[in-house]
This record gives sequence, structure tokens and C-alpha cells, in this order.
Amino acid sequence: MIASRVRDISTSLIRRMFEIVERAKREGKEIINLSIGEPDFDTPLEIVEKAYEYMKKGYTHYTSNFGIDELRVAIAERYGVDKDNVMVTTGGSEALLNASLAFIEEGSDVVIPSPNFLSYFTYAKLCKGRILEVPTHPTFELDLDRLNEVMSKNVSVIFLNYPNNPTGVVLDGKTLKGVVEIARDYNAIVVSDEIYDQIYYDKKPVSLSGEENVVVVNGFSKSLAMTGWRIGFVIAEKDLLDEMLKIHQVNGVCAPAFAQKAVADVLSSGEAEKLTRKMVEEFRRRRDLVYSKLKKVFDVVKPEGAFYIFPNVGKDCDEFCEGLLMSKGVCVTPGKAFGSGNDRYVRISFATSMENLKVAMERIEEYARENS
Repeated sequence: MIASRVRDISTSLIRRMFEIVERAKREGKEIINLSIGEPDFDTPLEIVEKAYEYMKKGYTHYTSNFGIDELRVAIAERYGVDKDNVMVTTGGSEALLNASLAFIEEGSDVVIPSPNFLSYFTYAKLCKGRILEVPTHPTFELDLDRLNEVMSKNVSVIFLNYPNNPTGVVLDGKTLKGVVEIARDYNAIVVSDEIYDQIYYDKKPVSLSGEENVVVVNGFSKSLAMTGWRIGFVIAEKDLLDEMLKIHQVNGVCAPAFAQKAVADVLSSGEAEKLTRKMVEEFRRRRDLVYSKLKKVFDVVKPEGAFYIFPNVGKDCDEFCEGLLMSKGVCVTPGKAFGSGNDRYVRISFATSMENLKVAMERIEEYARENS
């Protein structure tokens, strides 16, 4: 028997693309994979060495469900909140699931701007919410009038993600605060996924931490290249945090103690910012290359954060992705994975080497011209 809550949920299209690439590689094909959503950098050696030292010191046991105090203090100082408003989680994904289970009432409306991170749609379905999408095309910036059109007292949660996956768009502070005010009018919670907030180029993201009806979700997977370490966190008012704790204590329990200690050290010393900036400068070079090439053949918005770009390829995204993979050996992600209205878009990750990107951009440009 399969529980009804999972019947309408399909396997992640991103994960399926990953499996297709792995199968092609096993068959001896040379593939440039631009579908992966993680930094191609290793975790900085400074963090690895600190974590190893803490392992040897015995930080291999459970911690408080809220996380180690040193890390909570360091996070609180970065975002200008109190330590008691911070809870460490086993990655940002666990934090998102905890927030969804805590605040999405069965049968309520869940507002998701489109395009957006595909997991939000899964969380809403798991909680048996009704998804209301707000299109943001062609600029990918959320229009408050469009948001107001779908709002009602039945809305439980609004998902935000800026810098955005898959577009790289950074929303201005005035619009973000407008979303918070609209949500407050309808007694809804804003879940603000800010996992890319340290990866930006010319436009600095604004955090919604400290707002009373907002749950900020973040972590170190992207900013410190720690995807496998599973260190995330939430920032929220104490009463909201306590509701998520009910889920966290039986779900994630706690993040690895040695990893928490290592991250706390690099945050409090200022090393974390230096490590991230070094990585971001390389991402900037890649962003500039990819944008300059893609704008020659597609309509495309220049990303201001994260490491994705979301061009309109002018044709069915599945057809484009399959043709590009089979004829040119380049893998990108179909846009329909990120919500409605994205059937003519694809997501391209530039979290790979400049060498790979130069070859991939040539092949994409070739394919686009051959099939225009």
C-alpha cells in the first residue's frame, strides 16, 4: 500500500537527469553536465581540518536539538537576531520540510512564485496543500499585484527563494517586505529560503530574518561548498521555532557536532566570508562568460546571484534538452521542473570549470543555430 500523500509526487527531474548522465558516462560517452545544483569546489581545507580536530576531541555525539551554542551565536550575529531565534538543522532541506509540516494545513493554499525550486511543490503536496502559482515571467521578479490576486484567508504559506533557483534573480528589499506585509494581512507564514544569500554579484540580497511572520531557511551547503555535511539552520520567532522543533526532534534530531563546531569557528573568525568571496569571484567570471554567450542566441535574464541561468530556448524544453544531450553531449535541466509556464526554458548551472563551460557554450550555440 502506498500512502496517498506520496501518490502525486514524482521523482525529482534533476535527480533523473543526474542518472541519465551517469548512465551515459558508463556507456563511454563524454558528457558536460550543467544540471547539477552544487558548487564544484571541495569544502575548504580549513573547515575539513577543524572538523577533524573536533572529531578527535570527541564531538561525535548528539547535540541539543537547537544546535551548539557557539554556532547559534555566530549565525545570530551575522543576521542581527537573538541566539534563541536560531535552530540548527540537518541541512536546509530538513528545515524546509520541518517548516512545511509545521505550517501547511491540509487543504490550505500554498503560494509558490514560478519558476522556483522544485522541492517546494513536493513539500506542498506532502502536506496535502493546494498549490497556487504566481507567474513571474519574463523578468522573474515577483509582482505584488499578481501575488495579491491569489491571496485569501486560506493561504497558509508563501515560499520565497532569492537569490532564486533556477533564475539567479535577486529581489529588492521593498518587494520582499511587501510580500511579508501581504502575508501578515492574511495570517500566512512566509518561508524565505535564503540558501544562496552569500553568493551574489552586483546586487546584494536582503534577508527577511527578524520579521515576525517569516521563517528564514539557510545553511552552508552552497556558500562554503558543504553539501555533504548537512548543516542548515532556521531563523524565526520563538513561538514558530518551537512548532518546528516538534518535527525536528523526531526528524533531523541534530546536525553533526564536529561540523557545527568547525563552521562556528570559521564564522566567528571571519574566515567564512573570505572563503565564500573567493568562490564567488570565480562564479562571477563564469556567470559573465555564460551570459555573454547565451544572450547571442536566446532571450535570457542576467543572474545576480546563485550559479544558475534560465534562458528561454524558444522551443519545448524536453525536446531541447534531449537533442542537446544526444547530439552535443551537454546536459541541462528542463524548465518545467520548476513550475508552470516554464516549458520553453532550461536551467543551466555554471558550477563547473571554465574549460567545461567554454566548450559547452560553443556546443549550445551550435545546437541553437542548427535548430532555429
